[in-house]
Amino acid sequence: MAQALVERFGGAVPDAMEQLTTLPGVGRKTANVVLGNAFGKDEGIVVDTHVARIAKLLGLTRQTDPVKIELDLMKIVPKRRWTLLPHLLIHHGRAVCVARKPRCEICPLTQLCPSSRV
Repeated sequence: MAQALVERFGGAVPDAMEQLTTLPGVGRKTANVVLGNAFGKDEGIVVDTHVARIAKLLGLTRQTDPVKIELDLMKIVPKRRWTLLPHLLIHHGRAVCVARKPRCEICPLTQLCPSSRV
């Protein structure tokens, strides 16, 4: 990837989805991470396994494909929050809504969550 970055963009990391995704190994998820966190551009929502799992549990999507999950989330989350949302969902999934043993009894979203065990 470093060689492609140097050859195509003079060594500078591009700040556009279309350019980033031309780099080897860079897909939409990675491009969203770079754009949101390095450039402060809310172009999309990062969907990793944690985001996908929590979004489904909260009833925010029924999709399994990351791009479709991203589109569902983009419809309901204000654009200015697109970079922050994955960080919040990932933290929630690691600290409270743990995959193997959800801690619904301490979850602040229990009353909103269709998957709550409380």
